[in-house]
Amino acid sequence: MKILDAVILALRTVWAQKLKSFFTLLGVIVGVTFLISVFAVVEGMNRYVQDDFAGSIFGINTITIERIWSGRGGRQDAQTRRQQSRNPDITTAEAEALREEIPDIWYMAYSTDRFMPEVRSGQNKRKNVRLIGVTDEYLELQGWEIVDGRGLTRIDDVRAIRVAVIGDAIAQKLFPDESPIGRDIRLGPFRYRIVGVLKRQGGFIGVIRDAAVVVPWGAYQADFSRRRNVVDGIQIKFRTDEAMLAGQAVAEETLRARHRLRPGQENDFDIETASEVLDAWNTIKNVLLAAGPGLVAVALVVGGIVIMNIMLMSVLERTREIGVRKALGARRIDITRQFLAESATLSTLGAAIGVAVGTGLAKLVDIVAPLPASVPLYAIVMGVALGLLVGIVFGVYPALRASRLDPIVALRYE
Repeated sequence: MKILDAVILALRTVWAQKLKSFFTLLGVIVGVTFLISVFAVVEGMNRYVQDDFAGSIFGINTITIERIWSGRGGRQDAQTRRQQSRNPDITTAEAEALREEIPDIWYMAYSTDRFMPEVRSGQNKRKNVRLIGVTDEYLELQGWEIVDGRGLTRIDDVRAIRVAVIGDAIAQKLFPDESPIGRDIRLGPFRYRIVGVLKRQGGFIGVIRDAAVVVPWGAYQADFSRRRNVVDGIQIKFRTDEAMLAGQAVAEETLRARHRLRPGQENDFDIETASEVLDAWNTIKNVLLAAGPGLVAVALVVGGIVIMNIMLMSVLERTREIGVRKALGARRIDITRQFLAESATLSTLGAAIGVAVGTGLAKLVDIVAPLPASVPLYAIVMGVALGLLVGIVFGVYPALRASRLDPIVALRYE
């Protein structure tokens, strides 16, 4: 019997016993679906982090300076938390000192932010808003594009003028049928006038920009700040990677001197770049890609055992058929090939269904959720290949058992 004939016969058998075949394949379907889903999310996140997230949050050729606060970096011992809780704040005075010391600065800004339960305009309101107090170069540094109105100016900052640039989600919620420029919004007890609207970002990270209200640093300090002249972060952008590396070294040296840190003593501040974010993500990605197939293997082994047991039952049920085929001249290799083809076809079919379901789930996540998902070709190939491998490995024993049946005994079987 040729392999193609064996596969065709196997497909006919599967079609004749559809419900039984489905439950036989369930373990493989679940395993491959999980595999495709994991790879889709990881691949989508990988593209997003590399193409959008790192650049949007930290910027290309940009350093971000922040205080190392207690609890940052996951689980820590009590002594480390106590030490970090004593770390000094980053201040506006230090930001201005860095402006004086670091050469070749292209843009520089500092900011602080807080959660606001809502922003109002008349009867309309938008809940869960991120309020950001920034200096005048912040929007340009972050690459946040204005689609209506203007950005914030140095005069807005110095004079603490109550003006605001709002995200697209807020504009759509508060002013669905009109331009928000020149209209007022209420942030707590304070009234701010809208001067600009940010371009919609969307996506996984869109909640940061689209639901943001950006106000001048001076106004934020006057109305909302509980810690005067304390910043959450300083962002410095350079024209080239070389200038950024040089500036990073100067920033570290300057802050260590101002914080009076001795040689060998760890920094009490953090300087982050987009490349560091990418390195951290690559570590997480590698862990996920290593752990994912291991979890999938468990489901596939369970599915393989189910397939083997079903095939053994099939051998028992078809004992007389095997005897007839042997009596008509079928060789051991023909019987082996037939049952192995059935097992491999079953498992591969389950893998194909798993690929289809996993791809569909990935598309659904990509459409209805902000989490990006993209199914890579290698995941599809891997899923189908694993299905085929499971079918072959767990089909060998039933196939050999069928081929070794004595035709005389098999013909007598009822």
